[in-house]
Amino acid sequence: MASIRKRGQNSYLIVVSRGYDYEGNRLKAAQKTVHPPKDLTPSQCKKWLNEQAVLFEREVRHDPQPVNHAMTLAAYTEHWLRDIAPDKLAASTYSRDQQDIRRILPALGHYKLTDLRKETIRAFYEAMRSEPKLTDGQPLSERSVEGLHNTLCSILSGAVDEGYLTHNPAWRVYKPKGVRKERPVADEETVQKMIAALETQSMKYEVYFKLVLATGMRRGEACGLRWSDIDWRHRTIHVQRTVVKLSGQKIFTKEPKTASGNRRVYISKEMCKLLKAWKQECAWQMEQAEGQTLTEEDYLFRQPSGDPMVPTTFTFRFKKILKENGLPQNLSVHSLRHTNASLLIAQGVDVRTVAGLLGHSQPSTTLDIYAHAFDKTKREAQEKLGKVMRL
Repeated sequence: MASIRKRGQNSYLIVVSRGYDYEGNRLKAAQKTVHPPKDLTPSQCKKWLNEQAVLFEREVRHDPQPVNHAMTLAAYTEHWLRDIAPDKLAASTYSRDQQDIRRILPALGHYKLTDLRKETIRAFYEAMRSEPKLTDGQPLSERSVEGLHNTLCSILSGAVDEGYLTHNPAWRVYKPKGVRKERPVADEETVQKMIAALETQSMKYEVYFKLVLATGMRRGEACGLRWSDIDWRHRTIHVQRTVVKLSGQKIFTKEPKTASGNRRVYISKEMCKLLKAWKQECAWQMEQAEGQTLTEEDYLFRQPSGDPMVPTTFTFRFKKILKENGLPQNLSVHSLRHTNASLLIAQGVDVRTVAGLLGHSQPSTTLDIYAHAFDKTKREAQEKLGKVMRL
């Protein structure tokens, strides 16, 4: 098994063990230094390095896997879905990839893996930009096209790992078209109107939406909270699971995708007081309706069956609240997460802290998503510099 070690700013050492000689002495390991393309994201860089490690290990062992030149993308994808993806991907990602594959295979499935070219893949992405959605007939969004690229990259990376390809032809093919749209956020005035609207709702919805706005949690993360996750003394909440509901399947919870997603968020005294009131309300409801006692392992947002509530329930309710109160219709529950981050940044909170609170694995992810929110901070910094330099 090859190992990868970081050596410098953009330098990595791939090391492959060569085992022992006939006398039992360890043979000197084979080594190779590689330099990833500088414009790759952290995730892309990791994939690139893994591919290079696989190729170098085959080279060292003089045991390259024979390439099946007759294998088509459709045939390999069937194998990938059956034998590789279920163990490699989360259930939600697997389901989403299956949807993407329904668009990929009609256009590219007949190609042999070894005949796929960057030009062919690039033309496919361009064609998909005018492909209608199944829901409203509108062209696919750029985000959907990017999702198709990610799925195709995953499949072809599997083909590289198994020796059907020597390189991934989809690498660095996708380029976003047009200007990336800024994610909708609520300004301070809209936030105040929203809070006033939430206070006219039942306590369940008031608590849920205020909690997402105050902490920046994702929809599923808030649905997955248990009472035992709250540390009342230190006013923190341990985010350690998320709720997923796939079409045709039972609701389930899963751990965060990355280690940084397992985190603690902090709540104000006011939010803590509201949560305690909600806990009392839940205890009363359970006793009256079910004759049961609330436990620490119960979900904050619980169905009568004991399962957590489905995230889409809150999605539909939020849209109704916006419409009834004349609030911007382009906002969503996820917009509350973006609003939380934007308000933190506007208050001068550093990007690493914001990334930690949101559960981003890299501060660069936070910078990419919320670059526009730093405009105020940039302006203030420039004004301070101007005073120092007297310009």
